[in-house]
Formats: sequence, structure tokens, C-alpha cells
Amino acid sequence: MGNPPRASRAVCILLMSVWACTKQPTNPTSGVVPPAAHDLTSSLSASFDALAIPGNSGCSISISRHGEVLLERGRGQIAPGRPASEDSLYRIASLTKPITASAVLISEQAGRLSRSDKVNRFLAYPEPAPTLDELAKHIPGLPNYLDTPAYQNGRTSPTTVETLLSLIQPWDGIRRFQYSNSHAILLGAVLQKVNGLPYEEVVQRDIFGPAGMSRSSFALPPASESFPFPWTHPSWVYSAGGVTSTAADMNRFNQALLNNRFGFGAVESFDRSAAGVTSFGMGSAASGGDLRFTHAGGLDTYSSFSIMFPADRSSVVVLCNFNNNNPDGLFNFVMGIRSIMLTSV
Repeated sequence: MGNPPRASRAVCILLMSVWACTKQPTNPTSGVVPPAAHDLTSSLSASFDALAIPGNSGCSISISRHGEVLLERGRGQIAPGRPASEDSLYRIASLTKPITASAVLISEQAGRLSRSDKVNRFLAYPEPAPTLDELAKHIPGLPNYLDTPAYQNGRTSPTTVETLLSLIQPWDGIRRFQYSNSHAILLGAVLQKVNGLPYEEVVQRDIFGPAGMSRSSFALPPASESFPFPWTHPSWVYSAGGVTSTAADMNRFNQALLNNRFGFGAVESFDRSAAGVTSFGMGSAASGGDLRFTHAGGLDTYSSFSIMFPADRSSVVVLCNFNNNNPDGLFNFVMGIRSIMLTSV
């Protein structure tokens, strides 16, 4: 597939999450088949067929409402000669961040930490030190460690949490409300410290297990489910982007959030002030009073988008194995899906 994309390109796609928090649909039905008289699933499936996918690539989608799966399927190929399905594995990149933030809230419920704790209660970090909640909401705007030569030159080989922490510059106390992968790395290291377990084991125990995410892990997709490529090693993106998952599993995660299965409260009850990023790591916005929570991601050749609507506990997850360089693309697609769902009520 040619040379790997530059790290800065991956950073640009990772920044889609903040854009998606505030972006209003310019044409919410663009590329979407209008709802017809036949059943909702057929309309949703036809809309997915209208999503542009490059040749020799693939996407998978999972859509649910009120806890009921409305559509799960794949299009294209996840690997040479292997069709994509709802259970195909993708690197979800920054969709890992809401998983990390949710694990922080679960540890808070267990009394291991508080969102108001400063990060230097757990890690060596100079004053001024941000709180865990400020990190989850991207308030400090710390420089992105992905921009360092160490990441760009070493990302295909394993690294350590200590190395990642050494690449994160101290905070100067200015609240920039700017998205940064460095925030999630600090949260992952805190989770590891307070639980006395590797971060991956904390997430397996507190998120993957309770939500029924049996296909999710921190392992690279096997050769049978991916195209040959010099991948960024999961240890380099860690708690900011290291998870491999499926559209079906990520929908299960969203449904666990929407139904308060993790026990830390209704998603709509969390503070949505300032930059609109919540303590569970997703951005909030509303169109016509329809509150939504979103996150997007991109890493290597993968791109992803996740959106939840608490009004009817709806969730749409789209995972693809190609770089989506059009920021309007997946957002307008999922908003078109939402318009179909609303007209079917």
C-alpha cells in the first residue's frame, strides 16, 4: 500500500473528534438514501451502500436504538479476498479515549481516585498539574507527543509507558481547551498506578468484560484481517489509541454508556460546558435539540467514527480500513443515518 503516512497526518485525523463536537451538518442527508416506505433496516442498509469506499478497502457499521440492533454489516474487504463484516477487526485509534476516560470514572466509583485529583498525586509531574477531569476534557492543551521525533522514528517497534511519559511536556497552567493525545497517556498511566495492573488488564476487567466486548483487545489485527503495512505498535498509542475492536463491540460500549451499565451515571448528566468535551471523553453538541456525543479517530490506514444520541439511546459506529481525509464525510453520513432513524419513529 506504499509508504506509511506521516505521523502528522495521523494527528490531523485524530483531531477530528474535537471538530465533530461542534460541527453542524452542512448537508445532513448528503450521500444518504431517503427513507422509503419499506422497513427501517432496508433504508439504513441502502444508505450504507451509498457511502463512498475506495476500491480494495472496507468498512463495517453497527446501528442500534433502545438497545436493539437495527443494522450490522460490512462492505468491501478487510483483507485481500476477505469480505468485511460486522465482526471484522479494525484499529479504532482515538475511539480508545472514551474507553480510557470511562475506566477513570469506574475507578472513581471504586474509590481509587477522584476526577478532581491532580495528576501528580499519582505520577511524577511538576506544578502546575492538571486534574484528571481536566485531562479527560482536553483542557490543558498539552503538546501532542505524537509530534516528537521519538514517536515518528520509533513507532513501529514496542515502547514503554515510561518512554511515553518522558515525551510529554509539563503544563504551563494555561487552559487551552485543545485536543491532545498526551492527555490520554497520562490518564492511562494513572489507571495503571491506582489499580496495580497493566492498563490493558484494567480495561479488560472494567470495560470489555462488563460490556460484552469479546473481540476487543490491544493486539494488532492478524494478517488474515488486515492489509500488509508497517503498523504503529499499540504500545506507542497506548491509552490514547491502542485498541483493536469491531463495529459490533463498539456499539456494545456505546450502549453500556447509554444504559449506565458501568454505574457512573447517565451520560447526559455530565458537564458539557466550555469546550463541550465530557468526563467520559466524548464531545457533545446538539442539532434541533437532539443531543449527541461523538468521537472520531484515525491511525495508519484506519479511520473511525462513533456517535450516541441519549434521547432514544441510539448509537452509530462506522469503522474503516482506509484514511478518511474528508472531515465532512463520515460525520455527514452518520447524521444522514440519524435523519432516517428520526423519520421512522
